[in-house]
Amino acid sequence: MSEPTAPHVPALPAMRRQALRHHLMNEIGRPARRPRRMLVLAPAAGVLTAVVAAGVVTQPWAPGSAPLVVAVAPGEHAGATMLLNRMAEAAVDKPVPTSGEGEYVYIRSQGAFAEVGDGPARLQPVRERELWIPRYERGEGLLREPRFDVPLAEVIPRQSRLDDVTPNAALVDLPTDPDALLTKLYREREQRGRGNSRDGAAFTAIGDVLRESLVPPQTSAALYRAAAKIPGVEVVRGVTDAAGRRGIAVGHTELDKRDEWIFDERTFEYLGERSYLVADTPDGPAGTVLGTTAVLQRAVVSTVGERPER
Repeated sequence: MSEPTAPHVPALPAMRRQALRHHLMNEIGRPARRPRRMLVLAPAAGVLTAVVAAGVVTQPWAPGSAPLVVAVAPGEHAGATMLLNRMAEAAVDKPVPTSGEGEYVYIRSQGAFAEVGDGPARLQPVRERELWIPRYERGEGLLREPRFDVPLAEVIPRQSRLDDVTPNAALVDLPTDPDALLTKLYREREQRGRGNSRDGAAFTAIGDVLRESLVPPQTSAALYRAAAKIPGVEVVRGVTDAAGRRGIAVGHTELDKRDEWIFDERTFEYLGERSYLVADTPDGPAGTVLGTTAVLQRAVVSTVGERPER
């Protein structure tokens, strides 16, 4: 059976994608009429126009899905600054691929996202995705992920060629001074207008860069140091990513929802993300998981579609 190929998907500018994501997540806790279930997605930065522009994907209720509720552990605000600064120091010493190693960034991840509407949010099964983005020049990319709209979703991947993709170099072209970086993120939130609070928007924007980019050590350090300056960041211990790996999380809570970045507690390697309710809402009780991800592999490859050794 040949692999089905979806139509070309034009790229969405990273900041516009973030603004739409902020709006979507702001709506989760708001009481409303709920005529049908919808699937909440957290797509890659700057690539999935059709999905993100709509904000949600409508889909009949999936019998195999179920609510996932985790314990809402107390966050430690006092230790967040210390942890993030330790992570920044460790990031500076990590190696970065040289310019001759390839022209595309490859990221393999897995995740599950919740259906919301008509009762408690229900988490879909964990599915794997692969992403190729240009490393230096704007151009063609590729996304492979399972289809959500066919019965054979587990065995038939969807392959989308991505046109005019923002290159990795542009996504990580950020100030290395943490104060300048945070000022930039706050200014971009003000330019977008409505959305999360400026602190919540800055936290989300940093998470977007960490999730599906290959970030140079100095930029990683700046991102962590900038995050340490965001009011309300907190440390949450004993968390688990979508692959079942335990780690320590840096979180931020807004509108009854906590977003977390999960790291290996020893190496501070980025593992994934988790998002869940911290209070009872129409979408479920406190602890209801809205999304969970795990980054399994990052690499530099020569061509679109090339897979590195696992």
